[in-house]
Amino acid sequence: MMLDVNFDALRKDFRSYLPVAVTVGLLVLFEMTLLLVNATRGGTAAPPPAAATESNTRALGRLIYVDYVYPFEIAAVVLLVAIVAAIALTHRRRRATRYQDPAEQVKVKSRDRLRIVEMPPEKRET
Repeated sequence: MMLDVNFDALRKDFRSYLPVAVTVGLLVLFEMTLLLVNATRGGTAAPPPAAATESNTRALGRLIYVDYVYPFEIAAVVLLVAIVAAIALTHRRRRATRYQDPAEQVKVKSRDRLRIVEMPPEKRET
């Protein structure tokens, strides 16, 4: 509701995206199957324990920037795309929204903004 998405327009061309969705789904399923088969065969070994002289920060930096640099970069790109998409959805113009024109607001004179009305005070009855 907050994004004012027209779901009827999205549903209209839904079937045209079906081949791409099936292809991506099968690719993800294949990759997950390969991962599970590799894990059950003992293909993944635990990383060697860090030396006692190495700090946790250095060990974490080595893991992120040496061993897992590509997954880390892919996660960074995915998050960047999500941020840009959120900003694009937030800042798009809607037809039903009324916008203020700052130039028109500056042109207004002070006598047009405030009207002072004098009224006699009312007396309360006790």
